[in-house]
Amino acid sequence: MVKATHSADANQRALSPRGEKARAKLMRAALTVLERDGFHRMRIADVTREAGVAQGLFYHYFKDLKSLTVEVLTDFARASEDAQAIEKGVEPGDWYGRIYAHNLLVVRSYAQRPGVMRCLLQLADEDLEFGRMLRDAYRAQLMWLVELMPRMFPEVKFQPQQALMVVYALAGIGEGLLREYFINRSDSLRKADLTVEQFAELLTTMFYRGLFLEHPDASRLEYTRNMATMVRQH
Repeated sequence: MVKATHSADANQRALSPRGEKARAKLMRAALTVLERDGFHRMRIADVTREAGVAQGLFYHYFKDLKSLTVEVLTDFARASEDAQAIEKGVEPGDWYGRIYAHNLLVVRSYAQRPGVMRCLLQLADEDLEFGRMLRDAYRAQLMWLVELMPRMFPEVKFQPQQALMVVYALAGIGEGLLREYFINRSDSLRKADLTVEQFAELLTTMFYRGLFLEHPDASRLEYTRNMATMVRQH
């Protein structure tokens, strides 16, 4: 996980191990409160109560509630930037496995922390710097594939920006679905009652079909195995 820069007041002095532990405890508590209440309703007292510390201790480690919120959400967003860690154990040439590993991480984030994901989107709309960071983090998640596409499809002669546009278009297939299912909890979509793994398989299957113009190996599929028959009859 890439750590966000500590708030300015905390950087004026080196924290003791005890201080670092207390600061981390407040950040974990803030994540819990953000999930439960959202950042518009979160108060310093909520965070310190969740952390089990005195309210006055907050200002030893954070300038204000906004700086804490930005740091916690930045850490959360950047946890998915390390492609090597995400793909650990997946063979380099296993494209279905690699895409699935990235989708599984995203789906788990939505499933386990839908409130935090909502906060990410809301703060990105309200804070220009945070919004820029979030977009950069999202792009970083996709760049591993963008950089590989010219070698994967040498006959296409992809230009960098063209490859980027293709990958963004394919990745965007699932963004609206994730929000509707986990954040907005659409009644019609929730009837599908998907597991995290099934959801990741669905996204990966659609992405794979769009990228390679073929269906993944059906032996690796469960929920989407029948989609191998989705071939237009002329």
